[in-house]
Amino acid sequence: RVMAMAAAATTKHEKHGTVVIYSPYINKNKSIQEGRRISVAQACDDPTGWEIFEVCKRLFPEDCVEAENKGYPRDYEAQWPPMRGRIRVRLFREDGRQVNPEIATRQQLFIKVAELIPKIVSRQPGYQDPQYAAMQAGKGELKLKSSAGGNKKKNRKKGT
Repeated sequence: RVMAMAAAATTKHEKHGTVVIYSPYINKNKSIQEGRRISVAQACDDPTGWEIFEVCKRLFPEDCVEAENKGYPRDYEAQWPPMRGRIRVRLFREDGRQVNPEIATRQQLFIKVAELIPKIVSRQPGYQDPQYAAMQAGKGELKLKSSAGGNKKKNRKKGT
């Protein structure tokens, strides 16, 4: 029991000093009541948890960014993929120094992430997800094989 309390204290201490980002925090289509934390002019259109995570990984080292499969409690849409996701970012090292000198507050983090999300490759016009393209190519091949092969049972004699 004592060890469980010590483990809980360690995780609480480790999470101290982190900033949590949910997708509604920087979504320009959400109101303040729905969870938006920055102005509409600075926010971006419908960010996903994955996009927020990718931008944070570019701004901070790997050990400072953590993604969790959690939904924002105030927003029903954020409970389901692709909006689902809680991103934890550590702004300061254990010795008190900033990890990224440009970002010192949670507000600066929200604004920077919202600024960079529209510049992601997947947001550019004409982008096609490679996995989706491979699935579509695979489906086309399956259709060709099934239509060319024919049904072999048709030509069999009954009773043999």
